[in-house]
Amino acid sequence: MKKIAEIIATTFYVGYAPIVPATFGAAFGAIVFWFFVPFSFVTQFLVTVVLIVTAVITSGEAEKKYGKDARCIVIDEVAGMFVSLCFLPRSAMVFLAAFVAFRVFDVLKPFPVNRLQKLPGGWGVVADDVFAGIYTNVLIRILIAAGGT
Repeated sequence: MKKIAEIIATTFYVGYAPIVPATFGAAFGAIVFWFFVPFSFVTQFLVTVVLIVTAVITSGEAEKKYGKDARCIVIDEVAGMFVSLCFLPRSAMVFLAAFVAFRVFDVLKPFPVNRLQKLPGGWGVVADDVFAGIYTNVLIRILIAAGGT
């Protein structure tokens, strides 16, 4: 179980990228969402919820080996990207805008995202990225409504 958790938490070792592993994790999430998550809203929601739960469990386990919210744990970025993209139109411009916005929110951690990292175990690893994803999703919806993407 520990090895499986490590593989999932590092997103099949994407988290071992020598530079910006979180960005690679988010890109991996966007690519997987684009190619493998069906258009159905119900399916998108269910896959995203299962991914979040899996991320919490595996991140908590991986922290035992790597430490608190270690750089190589990037499944949280994948989950955050899924939340960012859930129920949005499938277009390259939307995905690119969501990717950039998610990385900005993930780095800046606006309130209350900055406090969520203090949650215990895998919840602290994943919750801030889920909220960054929510902020991203709302921002992209506003841009779409304004005719920006």
